[in-house]
Amino acid sequence: MKIFIYLLHFLCYVTFILPGNRSLVDPNRCSKLYGQCKKRCSKHEKQIEICLSPSKICCIERAFEEDLS
Repeated sequence: MKIFIYLLHFLCYVTFILPGNRSLVDPNRCSKLYGQCKKRCSKHEKQIEICLSPSKICCIERAFEEDLS
């Protein structure tokens, strides 16, 4: 029974919460956006999307006029 509850939570997350925040992207699309799939973004990069690879995010260089906070 617990597995069904976990599955329901996962499906709700993927269906409703994830698309509202960021979308899953394959590494080729990330590189087309001039980004890289990494475990963590450095301070001079920002996260734009989540890669399909396990535990990786698509990072892209920040523009100089953007705040580094």
